[in-house]
Amino acid sequence: MQLATASEPVSLSSLIDEAKKNNPEILAYQKRVTAKEHRARVEGVLDDPTLKVEIEDIPKDKPFSLGDAMQTRYTFSQSFPFPGKLSLKQKAAAKEVLMAESEARNKELEIITMLKQAYFDYAYVLESIKITKEVKEILSQMADIAQIRYSTNQASQQDVIKAQLELTMLNNDLIYLEAQRDVAAAKINSILNRDAASQVGEPEDIKAYRIKAAQGLSLELQKTAIEKSPSLKAMEYDIQARDAEVELSKKNYYPDFMVGAAPIQRDGRLDSWDLMFGINIPLWRSKYDNQVSEARANAGVLKSKLKAEQNIKTFEVKESFINVAAAERVRGLYETGLLPQAEISFQSAMANYQTSRVDFLTVLDSQRMLKKTRVEYIKSIVEYRKNIAMLEKAVGEDFEDRVRGQGSRVKENAEEKKQ
Repeated sequence: MQLATASEPVSLSSLIDEAKKNNPEILAYQKRVTAKEHRARVEGVLDDPTLKVEIEDIPKDKPFSLGDAMQTRYTFSQSFPFPGKLSLKQKAAAKEVLMAESEARNKELEIITMLKQAYFDYAYVLESIKITKEVKEILSQMADIAQIRYSTNQASQQDVIKAQLELTMLNNDLIYLEAQRDVAAAKINSILNRDAASQVGEPEDIKAYRIKAAQGLSLELQKTAIEKSPSLKAMEYDIQARDAEVELSKKNYYPDFMVGAAPIQRDGRLDSWDLMFGINIPLWRSKYDNQVSEARANAGVLKSKLKAEQNIKTFEVKESFINVAAAERVRGLYETGLLPQAEISFQSAMANYQTSRVDFLTVLDSQRMLKKTRVEYIKSIVEYRKNIAMLEKAVGEDFEDRVRGQGSRVKENAEEKKQ
C-alpha cells in the first residue's frame, strides 16, 4: 500500500480499513477464531478405533518362534459415547466459535475507537498549526502597520516591540504544535502497524459530521447495545456453551459403549471370530452429581456477570450520549456566538487602531482572544467527534453504517459553516 504524503488527504474510513487488515491485536483475535473453528470440527468426531493383536500358545522351548503359535487373535474395537454426548460437545464448541467471533469484533471496535481518537487528535493539532500560521500572518501585517505608524509618530516604539514579541511567542507555539503533530502521527502509525516515521497525510474535514442527539435516540441506542453489543454477545454465547456443558454432564449418568470384532487365526487360516460388546458402568453417582452442580454453577456465574455487564453497558451508552449532547451544545455555542463575536471584536479593534481610537494592546488582546476561540472551537469539534466514537463503541456499531444501510435518525450533515 502506498502511504499518503503529508499533502495528500487521508480519510478516516481508509485508515479503519487498513487497521482491520494490519493491526496485530485484531489479527491475533482473528487467528483465535480460526483455532476455535478447527477445534469445533474435532469435537464431533469419534475417538480412534483400536486394533489389538494377541499371539497365543507360543511353545515354551521356542519363545521367539511366533509362527509356531497355536492361534492369533486380531481384535478391532470402537467406542461410542452415549447418544447425544457428541452433539452436545459439538454444540458447546460451536458456541465458543461464535463467542470468539464476538470477542474479535469487540477488539476490532476497541482498536477502531482508539484510531478515531488518535485521528481526531491529529486533526486538532494540524488545524491548530494552520490557525497559528494564519494568526502569525495577520500579526506580521499588524507589526508592519505599527512600524508605519511609529515612523510617522502616530504610535510608540513599544507597539512595534510588542508585535515582534508576539510573533516570537507564536513561533514558540508552532514548535510545540509540530512536536505534538509528530507524536499524534506516530500513534496512528502504531495502531496501523506502520513504520513510526511514515507520513499520515492531511485528515478529512472533521466538522462535516453530526448526529441528532434526541432523547428517543438514546433509548434506541441503549436497546441496540443490549441486543447487539459484541462484548455482550460474547458473554451470551459463553453462557450457551456452558448450558450445553450442563446437559453434557447430565449425560454422564448414562454409559458409553464399546463394540468389537476379533477374527481368530489357527494354522495359518481364519477359522472363527468373536464379537464383543462392552459398557462402562457409571456406578459412583456422587461424582456425576458434583459434575452437574459444577457445570450449573459455572453457567450461573456467567448469567449473573451478563446481567451486571448489561447494566454497565446501559450506563455507558447513557453517559456517552449525554456527553455527545453536551459537546453538541458547546459546539453550537462556538458556531453561533463565541466565534463570530471574537472575529467582530478583532476586526473592530484593527479598524479603531488605525484611526488611533484604541491602543495596540487592545488589538493584541482581541487577536489573542480570536486565536484562542478558533482553537477552542476546533477542540469542541474534536471532543464532539471523540464522544460520538465512544458512543459508537458502547453501542457496538458505526453510525455511518446506519446512515448508509438503514437511514435511521443518525444523520450525516455534510454542509457546515466555515469557521
